[in-house]
Amino acid sequence: MPSVYCNNIENLHWGNVNDTDFTIGSNVDTWRIQIASNLHVIDSFSKILSSEEYTRASRYHQQKDRQRFIVSRIALRFLLARYSNIDPGKIEFAIDSNKKPFMQNVIAPDLNYNVSHSGDWIIIAFSDSGIGADIEMIDNVFSYAEILQQNFSREEVFFISDGKQQSENFYLLWTRKEALLKATSKGIDGDLPFIPSLDGRHEVEEKMIRSDKNFYISSFKIAENYIGSVAYASGNKKLRFIDFSEFPFSE
Repeated sequence: MPSVYCNNIENLHWGNVNDTDFTIGSNVDTWRIQIASNLHVIDSFSKILSSEEYTRASRYHQQKDRQRFIVSRIALRFLLARYSNIDPGKIEFAIDSNKKPFMQNVIAPDLNYNVSHSGDWIIIAFSDSGIGADIEMIDNVFSYAEILQQNFSREEVFFISDGKQQSENFYLLWTRKEALLKATSKGIDGDLPFIPSLDGRHEVEEKMIRSDKNFYISSFKIAENYIGSVAYASGNKKLRFIDFSEFPFSE
């Protein structure tokens, strides 16, 4: 029976591009991208996007949604280019049987990635095996109490409802569940209450996560009022956190 380990990362330091050699190996790299501070890349680098990406961007009615999508795609292309040593404009994407995107014209079987966004922030996580990431902006107005019973276990509901920071507790556990399900490609369904999210080690049935592997879920603050979690297949992994604002763009 596989195990899931959940923990928080305290006093997280976001490094810059010099903190990574763009070699995954035993590393799990998580990049954060602030949309507002990276809007300038749209004019400079949107030409590297494909026609399909332009079409997708045009479907967003709100300007902020179009900007988020374009910034995230530019960031993703540049990061994938550095990890796989290919021109960012030549990367071609496809969707696998689990509805997860991958680079179809690049031979990089050990390069897995996942993208998540909320509010003004995007995170992109990379690993050599299954990887899932989720970010949420803490919304103290959201009536999350209405969905607790159908999405969380009794112990999880108690943890959320008993704490002084109930909204933060809710989003902490939610991002953990989301990240794990994205890492295993299971997707959200009726089994969500059985997906572990409390601190510590949990045994879980294979069918619940659609995997026989052990997973780690690490949670952290992205910025003020933002919580993120990254789930990755267990092993001797080193977590690295990098700020995209320091990324050296090149044509």
